[in-house]
Amino acid sequence: MSIEYNELLAMLMETRPEFATELYNWTDGPDLPDYDAITVSRRTLTLPEQPNLLRVCVAAAYSKGDERVVALLFDAVLQPDPAQAESWLRFMTDAQRALSCMVVFVVLCRDAKTADWALTYSAVGDIGCYVLPVVIPSLLANA
Repeated sequence: MSIEYNELLAMLMETRPEFATELYNWTDGPDLPDYDAITVSRRTLTLPEQPNLLRVCVAAAYSKGDERVVALLFDAVLQPDPAQAESWLRFMTDAQRALSCMVVFVVLCRDAKTADWALTYSAVGDIGCYVLPVVIPSLLANA
C-alpha cells in the first residue's frame, strides 16, 4: 500500500496529538492509562523479504511524568494485504523495545471486511501488544 495515508496521519497527529487519542477511542480497546504528554513520530522499516519497500506507521507515545505508559501505532489499510500485516509484529516489537512500554497497534480500515481480516492478526503472542482494527470509511474513502 502507498504510504500517503500514514504520512497524512502523521501530519495530523503532529499538529494535534490528541487526534491519536480520538482515533484510539473509536476502538473497543481498554481505556488509555493516565498521561500528561503525547509524543508523535513516524516509524519506518523494511522487511528482509521486501528490501525495496519502505513501510511507515505513525507512533503516539503517551507519558506520565518521565515514564512512558503506552504507545499507539497506526496503519491505514485499504484492503487485506498479508505483506503489510506481516510488518505489524515487527513494528510492535521494535516500538516495544525502543519505548519500553505496552504497544497497541490500531489498524484503520475502509470497510468491515478488511477490519475482520485485520482482526485475524490480533493474536501476536505474549509480548504485551495487541492489534485493534477500526473501520473509518470517511477517512479512507475510495482511493
